[in-house]
Amino acid sequence: MDELRVFNNTHWTVTHRRDARYDGYLIISSEETASGLGGLSHEALASLGPVMKAVELLLTRAYAPYKVVFYKLGFSPGFSVHFHVAPVSEALLAEISNHPGYSDNPDGNDVIIFLSREYCERSLSAYEMEKQLSAVRRLKDCFDQACPEPDLS
Repeated sequence: MDELRVFNNTHWTVTHRRDARYDGYLIISSEETASGLGGLSHEALASLGPVMKAVELLLTRAYAPYKVVFYKLGFSPGFSVHFHVAPVSEALLAEISNHPGYSDNPDGNDVIIFLSREYCERSLSAYEMEKQLSAVRRLKDCFDQACPEPDLS
């Protein structure tokens, strides 16, 4: 989904998660076909760190989160190596704490599950799609203007 792309380099593409209603929930996807890190080229692995750093800096500048979480799952067949990345706000942590199905002292695992179940895993309405595209435009603007030019090679 090109309209969800925030930035890319030769080895990695960063997009907003297509079914996410949570602004800034990004996916870092490998351009190489590999189901695990062991199947990636040295060049792709070498550029992963700078891409992850750029994503964390971008989300920090755009949303001023409490934390930025990264996670790799890899259970779905047909997908190459990819990482989920989300800015975790104090408001999100409070929302998780107040939800009866989660810990009142949430950790990263609670965040991952909560975001997937409550903010993803279903089709977006037209309004939600427009809101998501607005978030992507905001992130692209931040990346292009406010964020330093990272070395993504």
